[in-house]
Amino acid sequence: MEHVAAFVKRKKPLSRRRRVCYTLSGGEKKVEALRIALAQIVSLPGRGEDNARKLEVFLRRAAEGGAALVLFPECSLTGYAPESAARDALSPDGPLVRSVEEASLRTGVAVCFGYAERGEPLPCITQELFSGGERILYRKTHPGTRERAHFRPGDEFPLLRAAGAAWGMQLCWESHIPDISTVLRRRGAEALLVPYAAGPGGGRCRENWLVHLPARASDNGVWLAACNALRRESGGALAGGGGMVIDPRGRIAAEFFEPEEHVLFCDISGPLPREQDGGMGRISYFDRRREELYGFDAE
Repeated sequence: MEHVAAFVKRKKPLSRRRRVCYTLSGGEKKVEALRIALAQIVSLPGRGEDNARKLEVFLRRAAEGGAALVLFPECSLTGYAPESAARDALSPDGPLVRSVEEASLRTGVAVCFGYAERGEPLPCITQELFSGGERILYRKTHPGTRERAHFRPGDEFPLLRAAGAAWGMQLCWESHIPDISTVLRRRGAEALLVPYAAGPGGGRCRENWLVHLPARASDNGVWLAACNALRRESGGALAGGGGMVIDPRGRIAAEFFEPEEHVLFCDISGPLPREQDGGMGRISYFDRRREELYGFDAE
């Protein structure tokens, strides 16, 4: 696709060891080198074991490509099907979730993946970030219109330092809620992971994302990675999908919108916008906020 070629940053390959560090230089917080992977895949409801095997395959592909972290779509382990979520829901300590965590440990790649999590009175839409034996579970705090009858909302915004960065998550249509990104940034997030299981793919998905995702990144001075699930239509064709990485200034660093299973790699590096002297190009909009004027506690 022409727009992909226009925006993907071409860089020298990273070493397989995926070294990452932050340094302070002249007041700047700088990402030296970090490769992430976005795995655009089909996950089938009711086929948890098959989905787990697919996640393991794509984890290996991410490792072979030198990634330090791989992002999978929303409900990638159970498949996205609100009406059957209670039947397919998993325990975070169950064998299918553990199999993905073990694959992460074997490959040395941090993994962000999703599933319907068993609970009472309803399951949650949960996205897990696992790295080196540590994990956080983000339970979708704002279920969508179709989801409200089938899922209960979470009430926390956890962070995890993995692969050298502090990561937060918000799921699918929650990316339209800027307060979530702001709260995560206030708590120290340096990058946001935004998995989707949304209908539109291709150009429509790209057009929708460009309305708001660059603002989530640039307003908060963070990297942002979004990955949408593929689905198989009744005739067998693939639809949906989409992957995009946005830098802390709101510019596209990498993208892919073809309807096929795919791993998109992106090298992220450079200074994170933080308040310092040096002109308009070095302003941190987040740090210029005056919270005492807003009349509410953002957390």
